[in-house]
Amino acid sequence: MSTVTAINERKPAAVVIGGVTFFCESFKASAVRSITEESTTDGGTVVTNNASRSTRLTFSGRVSTEGASEDAVYSFNGLVNSSAPFNVEHMGLVFADCRMLSYTFDDKGGDWADATVVLMTAEPVTRRSAV
Repeated sequence: MSTVTAINERKPAAVVIGGVTFFCESFKASAVRSITEESTTDGGTVVTNNASRSTRLTFSGRVSTEGASEDAVYSFNGLVNSSAPFNVEHMGLVFADCRMLSYTFDDKGGDWADATVVLMTAEPVTRRSAV
């Protein structure tokens, strides 16, 4: 029996970032390619440099504050101050060798804290292997 989920009933996806289970309600990925062009003597154009840039990943959602809510801040702060890469899986995709650029953690005294995490990776996105 199949089930249909209405768009307005989308459930947040659990994503583990630095040992913290993050319930992702919004995800944004962006990447660009840098191309440098030079004019030729005959009025044409030639590409002199062609390189892909890093992919920026933005996860927005919630983190549970039950138990030790400071663990998320401690873990995220450790990642933003570390040059050690880590992997993140989301939507069946693997983002390898990520580094944390920034995070926000907004605990308003409830069971959940609002959080946003921004990561960057220079590696190509791959699909998770079926095991």
